[in-house]
Amino acid sequence: MPFASALRRISTNVRFFAGSLLLPEFATALAERLFLTPPRQRQGESAFFDFLDARASYVEHRGRHLASWRWGPADAPAVLLAHGWGGRAAQMRGFAPPLLAAGFRVIAYDQPAHGMSEGRLTGLPDFADALATVARHHGGVHGVIAHSLGAAGAAIAISRGLPLRRVALIGAPSDFVGYTRQFARWHWMPERLRSLMQAAIEERFGVAMAELELARLAPRLQTPALLIHDLRDPVAPWAQGAQVARAWPGARLLTTEGLGHGRILESGAATRAAAEFINGKSDVAPLAEPALPDPAPLY
Repeated sequence: MPFASALRRISTNVRFFAGSLLLPEFATALAERLFLTPPRQRQGESAFFDFLDARASYVEHRGRHLASWRWGPADAPAVLLAHGWGGRAAQMRGFAPPLLAAGFRVIAYDQPAHGMSEGRLTGLPDFADALATVARHHGGVHGVIAHSLGAAGAAIAISRGLPLRRVALIGAPSDFVGYTRQFARWHWMPERLRSLMQAAIEERFGVAMAELELARLAPRLQTPALLIHDLRDPVAPWAQGAQVARAWPGARLLTTEGLGHGRILESGAATRAAAEFINGKSDVAPLAEPALPDPAPLY
């Protein structure tokens, strides 16, 4: 964003949100809408070819239609590919070939209010519910490979009873209350408005943000999990992914370096590791928290 445009945006936000003390309900509604509106990405010319060999369909979810694509035989065990905030299904296309070669059916879909799916507003609880809906619609889901907020949504769906054999989470964030604070600083929102915005979002989805933190959910999750996280991830800090991996019983952690948050999806090493883990090979990464001998020795 050019400096002059950024300066104008900051000035506008400061003037508007500074007036939130006078118009708190209006400012809260605007802040909530801003937080729940994903950035729109232009569909490149290659998007058509990304799905040329797939069978397209729509899945109904809360009155909206979600675009989905399937590769492979209809009776094979399925693996869902879930993209993150501001992303699209085509970003996950690279995981399809190794999964198809292993005999899986592969299903990718656009999250609510993303890509070719309907909707204007969405959030993490919506991501979790959408994944569960797509899984029920297609049936026979063996595992999930998910990125960023899609990875968080997958973990939440598992905590709510979605039966999976294995899951690979890439660049998964955990601290969502912390993200609202970062969002508020970026838009120059006063703390009071940020708190009101968070309360409005929690009321909309019927769940407190703190209850969605993956490090809090992980100890009771039994699905075998692989977490892939870059050491220099600027969006979801590596420490959050490592914390989730250590809290998740038996989870494995694969750390990369130099791939960031988005380019990790283009890494052949990450793609192969996720596909191999879903296929039952647990030695693709070390245990995040090795189990102590039973009984544990005295120190």
